[in-house]
Amino acid sequence: MKALRSLIGSATRAKILLYLSVYKETYPRELTINLKLPLFGVQTQLKNLMAGGVVLVKNDANRRMYRINPDFELRTELMSLLKKAFASLPVKEKSAYLKPKLIPKVKPRASA
Repeated sequence: MKALRSLIGSATRAKILLYLSVYKETYPRELTINLKLPLFGVQTQLKNLMAGGVVLVKNDANRRMYRINPDFELRTELMSLLKKAFASLPVKEKSAYLKPKLIPKVKPRASA
């Protein structure tokens, strides 16, 4: 993780990218729970990744879902790097990325 963090420039950004490489799609609250990161930091890094074209966002019900942009010009190289970084993590650190996906709560709509 240390090498990835120094290459990417931010521990939070590196963790988000690793998580996305494992799960393909996520939302900010899931990242904060599973990776024990502050929400503001997650939102800031997702915004930076979106600005760079690395991540795409789509609205799904009442949440914003993020995923690695399939059209990102360095996607193949990034995924290869993330796969290698994940493989080199100690078992204890890997467990944070291998938790079951959270199922978001959907707010019930008010009846008319």
